[in-house]
Amino acid sequence: MVASCTPMMAQYKEIKSSHPNEILFFRLGDFYEMFFDDAEVASRELEITLTSRDGGQNSRVPMCGIPYHAAENYIAKLINKGFKVAICEQVEDPKQTKGIVRREVVKVITPGTVLSETLLPDKHNNYLVVLYEHNKIISIAATDISTGECLWAQFQGTHRIQAVCDQLYLLTPIELVIGGEIENIDDIYAFVDNRLSKCTITPFSDFNTEIISSLLNQHFSSNVLPEELSSRTAVGILLYYLHQTIKTDLSHVNTLGYINSADSLVLDASTLRNLEITRNMRDGSKKDTLLSVLDYTNTAMGGRLLRKWLEYPLLQHTKIIKRQEAIAEMLEKPSTRQALQNLLSYVYDFERILTRIEVGTANARDLIALKNSLAIIPALQDMLCQFDARLTSEIKSLISPHQNIVSLIDSSINETPPISLRDGGLIKPEYHSELDELRSIAKDSKQWIQDLEAAERERTGIKSLKIGYNKVFGYYIEITHTHSTLVPNSYIRKQTLANAERYIIPELKDFETKVLGAQEKIVSLEYQLFTDIRNIIKSNIREIQSTGRGIAHLDIIISLAEAASRHNYCKPNIVTNGQISIKDGKHPVVERLLKRELFVPNDTSLNHTDSEIMIITGPNMAGKSTYMRQVAILVLMAQTGSFIPAREASISPVDRIFTRVGASDDLSSGQSTFMVEMNEVAQILKHATDRSLIILDEIGRGTSTFDGMSIARAVLEYIKDRVKAKTLFATHYHELTVLADHYKGVQNFSVAVKERGKEVVFLRRIISGGADKSYGIHVAQLAGLPKKLIERATEILDELEQTHSVQPTPNDDIKNPNNASSLSLFGSSLTDELLAIDVMSTTPLEAINILFRLQTQAKREVGQG
Repeated sequence: MVASCTPMMAQYKEIKSSHPNEILFFRLGDFYEMFFDDAEVASRELEITLTSRDGGQNSRVPMCGIPYHAAENYIAKLINKGFKVAICEQVEDPKQTKGIVRREVVKVITPGTVLSETLLPDKHNNYLVVLYEHNKIISIAATDISTGECLWAQFQGTHRIQAVCDQLYLLTPIELVIGGEIENIDDIYAFVDNRLSKCTITPFSDFNTEIISSLLNQHFSSNVLPEELSSRTAVGILLYYLHQTIKTDLSHVNTLGYINSADSLVLDASTLRNLEITRNMRDGSKKDTLLSVLDYTNTAMGGRLLRKWLEYPLLQHTKIIKRQEAIAEMLEKPSTRQALQNLLSYVYDFERILTRIEVGTANARDLIALKNSLAIIPALQDMLCQFDARLTSEIKSLISPHQNIVSLIDSSINETPPISLRDGGLIKPEYHSELDELRSIAKDSKQWIQDLEAAERERTGIKSLKIGYNKVFGYYIEITHTHSTLVPNSYIRKQTLANAERYIIPELKDFETKVLGAQEKIVSLEYQLFTDIRNIIKSNIREIQSTGRGIAHLDIIISLAEAASRHNYCKPNIVTNGQISIKDGKHPVVERLLKRELFVPNDTSLNHTDSEIMIITGPNMAGKSTYMRQVAILVLMAQTGSFIPAREASISPVDRIFTRVGASDDLSSGQSTFMVEMNEVAQILKHATDRSLIILDEIGRGTSTFDGMSIARAVLEYIKDRVKAKTLFATHYHELTVLADHYKGVQNFSVAVKERGKEVVFLRRIISGGADKSYGIHVAQLAGLPKKLIERATEILDELEQTHSVQPTPNDDIKNPNNASSLSLFGSSLTDELLAIDVMSTTPLEAINILFRLQTQAKREVGQG
C-alpha cells in the first residue's frame, strides 16, 4: 500500500510537477527547502548536508535546505553550473492563515535570466538567445535582460547553419533556447559544445501563439518588428520565455535592433578566435586580446559597448570617419579628457540598476548608486560643451541631468541604507511626517524601558534585574535563580532558563503592544514609501536608459583616445579606392607584451592592381603569422574608428576578414587537422568577395608534400582568378613564388634572415622577394634539440637536397597562367592529362580528388605505386 503524503508534501509535489526541469526552492519559514531528486542534486552541488523529512505514513523523503537570506550565493553556484532554479514563496501571511499556507513560484532563474549583480559579468553582456526555424529560415532573437537590449537576425540558404554558428560565437550566449524543430540542429549542438561550453541549452516548444502576438505589440512598435514570420516568432518566443521565467513587468525591454551584416564588417567564429579580438584562445578570457589593449573605459556600460564595436566594425567610411573625428578631438584635449574620466569613474552600472528597478528587485543601495551616477551629469555636460565633433554632439543630445530623480532620492533615501527592504532604516528623517511620529514613539520607548528597569531594580532590590526582548516571547524581565526569593508575587513567569527565569508584568505587556505596533508600522510604512519612490523612477526609465547609452558611447570615445595617446597611435586615412597601405605597422597586442625587446614594424601594401596577393615565405618563428594577423587587426581597428599602431596608413574598408591560421583537430566531430583546414578554406572561397581580406597561413601542410603544394597553388590561383580578394598567403612551399612571375598583382615577400656562419638571426622584417630556405633545422636548434640530432638532421638535409630536390617550373614552360599546365611540377608524362582539365570550372574538392588520382599515377610511373 502506497503511503499517502502529508498536506505540505502534497502541495510541494503539485508545484514541482509544473517545474520538472528546475531545482525547486520551496519556502518553509526562514529556509528554502529542497526534496527528493532536487535535494540530492543540491546537496551534492552545493556541498550541504542531505537529511530527510516525514513524507507521509511511515515514509521519509530526502531533504536539504538553505537560509533564505543567504539564497543568492547558493543560487549563483547552481546557475554557474548550468542549473535552473524555481523560487517558490509563501504568498499568504502564516499568522492569518489556517492550515497550509498558499505557495507559488514567483520566478524562475536560468543562466540567461539572472538579474542579481553577483551573477552577472561586469563588462560583458549576458545574452539569452532563441533559435527558431520556419520555411528553412533560421532566426535568432537575443536579449541581455539585465540591460533590456534586444536583437534579432535571420539566416537562409545552404550555409545558414554556419552563419548561425558564427553569430552565436559573436553573441556568446549563456543560454540557448531552441524553439521547436530545427533542421541539422546536431551541427549547432556540436558547435556550442566545442566553442561555447558554458552555454546552457533549453528546448522550448510549449508556447502560445496568441500570447506571443500580444507580447510583441506590448513591447515594441510595429515599425521595428521583423516582417518575416520566422523572425517575428523568434522574438515572440523570446518575450514569452522571459515572462514565463521572470514573471514580472519587463517594460524596460523596449528597443529592438536588427543585426544587419550589410552594415558591418563580418567576422566569422574562426576569424574572431584566430585574431583574439575579445577572447584569447587559451581560456576565452579578455587577457592579451585587442580588447585588453584598447579598454580604458571607466563604466561597465562603456566596456560592454566597446566589445560590440570590436566585434561589429563599421563598413561605411562616413560612419568610421565620424568616430575618428570625435576621438581626434578628445585626443587634442588631454586635461579635459582626464577630468571626464574622473567623472565617469563615479558612474555605476545603472543600465542594470534600471532593470532591477523595473522588475522590482532593486534595493535602497541601488537607488543611492543611481543618484550618485546621475549627480555627475551637470558637470559632465559642462565639459562636453568644449567639443564640437558630430558624434560628440549626438552623445550630448542623449544625456540628460534627471534632476528630479536625483532630488527625489537625495531627499528620501538614507545614504547608507541596509540591504534588506524589510528591516527599516531606508528613509531619511523629515521625508514623511507619519513616519517621523512613529519613530519618535520607538525612540522614546528606549528611554521608557531604561526607566522601568531602574524602577523595578529599586522596588525589588535585585540589582542584576534586566529587561530584554526577542521575537518569540516579546519583552520580558529576566532574574537569575540566586535572586528568586526576591521576585514579587505580581510577576508572571514566562520562561525558565538554565540560570534564570523570565517574567512579564502588566505595564510591560501594555508597553509591548504599543511599541511593537509602532515598529511594525515603521517597517511597513518605510517599505511602502520605498516602493512608491521606486515606481516614480520606473516611470522615467526610458529617458534614463537614453542617458546610459550616451555615457557608454562617451566612455568609448575617451577610451580609444586614451589608448591612442598612451601607445602613440596614428589616425588612418579612410579611403574607398580598394587600397590598404600601412607604414611601420605594429601588432597592438604583441607590442605591449614585449618586455625586453622592441617590436619590429613593417609596411604593407595591398590593392587590386600590382599587389593583390602577398606570398610570404621564410622560416618558422620568424614572424610571418604575427605579421599577417597584424595586418588584419589593424584593418579591423581602423574600421572600428580606432587609431592604429603605425606611422601612417590609408585603409579602404573591407566587407569581411577571413583567417586560416594554426592547426587544431576537431575531435568532437572526428575531423583531423587537415580536414578542419580544408573546411575552413572551403568556407573562405565560398563567401569571400573582391572587397574581402584573406589571411592564409601554411595551407596544405597537413598532408603529403606534393598534395599540399598542389592544393596551396590551386587555392592561390582560385583566389586570383575568381575571388580577387586582397590576400596574405604565408607558406613554406618556396616553389609557389614562381606565381609572381606569371600573375600581375602577385608579389613575393619574405622575412629577413641574417646568417653568421652556422648561426641564424631572424630580423622580423618583411622584405620584397621570396625565401629559398626554411631554416627548420635552425629553429629546432633554437628549441633545444640535442646537438647530435641537429648534426644528423643537417646530414640528411644535404642528402635530400642533392637527390630529391623538386625544381620549380621554368618560366617559359608556362604560356598561360590560367592553363592547367602551370601545375607541371610533377613530371612531363602527365602533361596531356593535365592539359585536359578545365581549372576554371573545377571546385576545390574536385581539384583535391583529381590531384590524388594524378599523384597515384605519378607514383606508379616512378616505381613507388
